[in-house]
Amino acid sequence: MKKLILVFALILLLSSENSHAQYLSQYKNFKDTDNKENSYSSSSKNFLSKNKGLPSTGASVGFNLGLASIEAKVGFAIGAFAEINAGGFSFLPQANYWNAGDQNNFELAGLARFYLSPAVVRPYLDGGLGVNFLNTEKTNTTKLGLDIGGGVEMANIGTSFNLIFDGKYKLIIKDNGNLSCFVFTAGMKFPFK
Repeated sequence: MKKLILVFALILLLSSENSHAQYLSQYKNFKDTDNKENSYSSSSKNFLSKNKGLPSTGASVGFNLGLASIEAKVGFAIGAFAEINAGGFSFLPQANYWNAGDQNNFELAGLARFYLSPAVVRPYLDGGLGVNFLNTEKTNTTKLGLDIGGGVEMANIGTSFNLIFDGKYKLIIKDNGNLSCFVFTAGMKFPFK
């Protein structure tokens, strides 16, 4: 299991480096093209710079609410996140809480998000690691977890927010058997302008 986590972390690291290199390449191409067009008026330059495909480097914050299913027990889930994006790749630090039956968990996670489409309805894939503070009737433990999932972000729903529908599989690695959890949430994301 440790080898699987190491391979997954390595894949995330390599893909994030590739995304950053693509971002820098696009930014350099944008600057080179913009310098060649010095004869345009400032309003033309503004129009051109907005439509050249310069990757977004904005940030946003959000929250989500939903259901958690932990080993056939159903409960609720709530979370808060920040998103730092660069083109089609984002880093998401998250704080999540879920409760089902006699088990509850507080998780601090770091996820990589890959957007599959730049459209108004944007499907995405998530993957990352989390530190889980798991409580049951018998034990309180701190364990590493693996988060894999995806969802859909719907942009332009409101003037200042996007809707998010998300599903994740969480595997909390324990000495005496791993704990599986499915979390389905809906939430809102507020991009900074």
